[in-house]
Amino acid sequence: MADPFCIDFDASSALQHSPDGVDGEGEGSLEDFEKSFAAEQPDIVELICELDQSPVTKSKKQEKRDRVAKLEEMTLSGRKLFEKRVQQQNRSLDLDALHSQWSIGPMSLLLRALRESLRVEVHIRALNRVDRIARGFLVAFDRHFNVLLRDVDEVALPGRKEERAFGRRKQQEQYLPVGMRWQPGGTWPRPLGTCRTVLRRYIACSMIKGDTVVLIRLLS
Repeated sequence: MADPFCIDFDASSALQHSPDGVDGEGEGSLEDFEKSFAAEQPDIVELICELDQSPVTKSKKQEKRDRVAKLEEMTLSGRKLFEKRVQQQNRSLDLDALHSQWSIGPMSLLLRALRESLRVEVHIRALNRVDRIARGFLVAFDRHFNVLLRDVDEVALPGRKEERAFGRRKQQEQYLPVGMRWQPGGTWPRPLGTCRTVLRRYIACSMIKGDTVVLIRLLS
């Protein structure tokens, strides 16, 4: 009657009956109940044990120690994971050394144009063709061929799609200053068809990105 797993178990009578462990009708202690329960229901006991076994988790301090240990194993021999920063010594700027690296190679042409105030011609590309040519005096440049020109005469050869959108192009140019607007005319160094249009303009200063530069040459 006291076994809750029996078919004829009565909860009300079980609550009224309080076994003392003397008459043998009930379990005398909790340990005796656990032993008998484990013998009668081993499957349920295994499930309870699996639920009680919580996964072992490391503390944050231990995780930090393990991470530092792994990083120390990855460092080179003779080096430490955390080292003091070495302060760089103040070095004097040698202008002659800077100019000497432009004295040879393609950059020597730009250096000569800058020193002697020579006029240069820069061919500028679009996506897949040369569409602009700028002629002017070199003011500044860098190793990436970014150049700054002054007194620039620029000619452009619009593509065929741009020629078909000539009206829209004219409308967009109305927002530009008068001195930066394109005018029909100018000469293109290569032979063109009779239907091609060449545009020209004069601007006081022009900055040209190095990734669009195709050719730079000196003008005599």
